[in-house]
Amino acid sequence: MASGGNEFYGTSPMIAPRVYLNTGNGLQKKEDAFNNVFLNAGSMAAADFNGDGKIDLFIGGRCEPFAYGKTPRSYLLQNDGSGKFTDVTATAAPDPTTAGMVTHARWADMTGDAQPDLLISSEWQPLQMYVNNKGKLSKQLIGPETGWWNMMLPVDVNADGQPDIIAGNLGLNSRLTASSTQPLRMYVTDVDGNGTTEQILTYYLDGKEVPFAAKDELQRQLPILKKQYLYAEDFAKANLADIFPNNALSKGLHLSATSLANSLYLSKGKGQYEAVALPWLAQLSCYKDACVVDANGDTLPDVLLLGNFYDNTMQLGRNDADFGTLLVNEGKGKFRIELLNGLIVAGESRKILPIKVGGRQAFVIARNNAPAVLMAFSNR
Repeated sequence: MASGGNEFYGTSPMIAPRVYLNTGNGLQKKEDAFNNVFLNAGSMAAADFNGDGKIDLFIGGRCEPFAYGKTPRSYLLQNDGSGKFTDVTATAAPDPTTAGMVTHARWADMTGDAQPDLLISSEWQPLQMYVNNKGKLSKQLIGPETGWWNMMLPVDVNADGQPDIIAGNLGLNSRLTASSTQPLRMYVTDVDGNGTTEQILTYYLDGKEVPFAAKDELQRQLPILKKQYLYAEDFAKANLADIFPNNALSKGLHLSATSLANSLYLSKGKGQYEAVALPWLAQLSCYKDACVVDANGDTLPDVLLLGNFYDNTMQLGRNDADFGTLLVNEGKGKFRIELLNGLIVAGESRKILPIKVGGRQAFVIARNNAPAVLMAFSNR
């Protein structure tokens, strides 16, 4: 079990991962399961990555508290069989230390060698795959597109024997836009030299890179702008270099997103993938999880997507337009959208657990601040 949030940081025991062993009389916490592992976790994935018969862990760092944008630590942890885990990141997979702000991780055999490979999605990063070669992981990018990636689902959508990838992003129903020539950017630096890290989000409007935050929002964080721009009209006409003169944004971290589309990555073999945007009705919100379903009884895998995110600023608005998206597979990497027979899954969905109910395929859907939902498909 891993913890996350910004209430605790550093070496607080509240952000240490935990192991609870089943003793037969309940669960008992193993006090020495981890040694000096502390992080604000974004995802945890379990698999026997080194083939020794013991389940190991990858724990992805979500972000550094009070310093969003800085790369947190992520950990590859090897199990000794007693429930004690050793950090082997530096020797088995040095690249995951720079995996970015991890939103989701999943183990899957992507190369057909019966070894679990590690899929990682992160914000402001390309989708990443860590190919497993006898317990040694090497990093490979799924594609060049950086985004606000939330999750990946490996599934062979075109029945060619090679896993493809469904990837959840922000979606295209937003004020924010991004492309390779006009990316969404974030500058992470101490703009005014007061020892506090600022995050300056920018996007392109009418071909000009401008801050996304309004004048009053920026002034609350950077009071120096009150004297620099007395009138909103002057601020609106200014470009980025005018607002932040003397190369104030040149130092620090520069992050960019070149795609916000929920996407299908079709495998072309030999580790190569082609990105294809999902249909428009699958772009109306951000997706946080997905699973394979059989919606029509054919041999092609269909996909159920769920998501939404409410904690945006008033300027951006809530991502709340998804009520459950069913992608029905038409073959050759093509999908059509079908309604869920009148079923509406409202709220912020986070996880989908496939189960069986009376022999039927069914799903338990976990939501933030709301009861779980049980969804069952009719036999066809």
